Amino acid sequence: GDRTTALITIELFEEKAPNHVDNFIRLSSSGAYDHTIFHRIINDFMIQGGDFTNSDGSGGHAAQWYGYCNGETVNGQGTPYSSETCRVEDWTLGDEATNGLLHTPGALAMAKTSAANTGGSQFYIVPSDSTPSHLDGVHTVFGMVTAGLDDVTAISDVSIDGESPVHEVRLISVDIN
Repeated sequence: GDRTTALITIELFEEKAPNHVDNFIRLSSSGAYDHTIFHRIINDFMIQGGDFTNSDGSGGHAAQWYGYCNGETVNGQGTPYSSETCRVEDWTLGDEATNGLLHTPGALAMAKTSAANTGGSQFYIVPSDSTPSHLDGVHTVFGMVTAGLDDVTAISDVSIDGESPVHEVRLISVDIN
């Protein structure tokens, strides 16, 4: 297939989602996102990437300990989790979803399971033809595309098999200015 390179610029909203922005910057700066793929693409909805361990949506984790182990602060016995008692691959972020930022076209948000506080490293970007308002207040929006939204939308339009792109869509690098 044809190879196209796109540059997408995103403004991060540190004051609205401090832990999510900190986590994204740490993962980006460490190179965790370099050469990862957008493993899940749904036309008229979003493009999702950030699984730097398994590349299929089943992996990734927070860059550091933010107080949550797979969304929980305590284990089944009521003992608080710590960075020592929670496996690194289970480190997650507390939701910052009620920050007033909405799922408008260009929104950068944290992917997670249906459970609270389970975001780690996977993120999604909303294309220009989507406004998934049902995610407002549930998933944390922490950035907005300021240039390259047409490219995000073009990515959302690629041929898919189920929710996976037929041809790999790769994130080469994330640079923090």
